[in-house]
Amino acid sequence: MDECMLRTVWVIVLILLGAFMAPVLDGLRRKIRAKVQRRIGPPLLQTIYDLSKLFSLQPVLPFKNMFMIVTPYIVFVSMLVLSAAVPIPYVPGFSTVFDAITLLYALLFVSVLVVLLGLALPNPYSNAGSAREALTVTVFEVFIAFTIVGIAYKMKTLNLYGLAVLYGFPGNYLRISTLFLSASLFILAYIESAYTPFDMGEAETEVLGGPYLEFSGRYYGLFLYALLLKRYILLSLPVSLVLVSPVAAVLRSLVSGPLLSVLVLGVFTLFLLITMSVYSVIEALYPRYRVDLAFKPLILASVIPLIGLVMGWLGW
Repeated sequence: MDECMLRTVWVIVLILLGAFMAPVLDGLRRKIRAKVQRRIGPPLLQTIYDLSKLFSLQPVLPFKNMFMIVTPYIVFVSMLVLSAAVPIPYVPGFSTVFDAITLLYALLFVSVLVVLLGLALPNPYSNAGSAREALTVTVFEVFIAFTIVGIAYKMKTLNLYGLAVLYGFPGNYLRISTLFLSASLFILAYIESAYTPFDMGEAETEVLGGPYLEFSGRYYGLFLYALLLKRYILLSLPVSLVLVSPVAAVLRSLVSGPLLSVLVLGVFTLFLLITMSVYSVIEALYPRYRVDLAFKPLILASVIPLIGLVMGWLGW
């Protein structure tokens, strides 16, 4: 099998993996939150059942608008394609041709598209949720900039596949600067995924779903599925770089070829489940912040990648 065909196969595998794991991870999240809060909770596959029901319902829109009809499909397809760009070491998907800036700003583009859609709707709750989301994205830009620059300077590359491989070398991850950057990746994934207490944009008890309020049926199903795919992609970044990459470096000395890729993919899936479990416990223990206080942790957290960048520049 030539290189092009092999990459095509892995792209298809990664898309199918993302399409399956995104709702399963959300089901695990809901189950663990229920256990922590001493509730029975839904079954593990409840999110898949919810999506199936939404896709079977006839959507009802407040008014006919091509922007409202097309945007859910654009957002969903974009997230589905980006799921094949998840940087897994020795698994050659779209990550071989993507760089970190392209991936993160493609995710931000989708967020901006949702914000614009919410602001365009004649609904005060949608407008309020979109305004909060826009403010979060604006503040979050500083955090992303420091993290990307720090990692690029440390690894001497922005290519996602290169980062996934290089991160696992002992000379890279066994440094103080890399520890700070690794912590910033996990924080970035948690905040940008809009887990509690950073879910101000949707905030069901306050703005009733925010930008998604006026959508129902398959349109809301597409938005929900896209959000789950976005969370899967964001979670995959720290999991693959920080946790899987060192293990993959060890496996590479033992096996090679397709077997190495399959083993690394299995390790990646296992660490995804473990990390989501930790995130779910954290989310279950924290209430939603008041809006005017929610951005202080974002600003304080941006200091972490800045410290990593400075330490990397100093050779630490």
